[in-house]
Amino acid sequence: MALAMIIICAMVGTRDLGQEVFIALSKADSGRGIVAGLAIAFIGIVADRLFNAWTAKARARLG
Repeated sequence: MALAMIIICAMVGTRDLGQEVFIALSKADSGRGIVAGLAIAFIGIVADRLFNAWTAKARARLG
């Protein structure tokens, strides 16, 4: 959900990765949009893997 907010926040004037997606959509620049979208997806996958590893470690420690 937080990664989806990156794109929504770009509409209110923030300067982040979501702004790149917003610019790519407004200028119909597919290459820039794909790269920014893949970056957001990669961040999401990495965050998911880290949280899953952390929770598995905590569950093992707590029994």
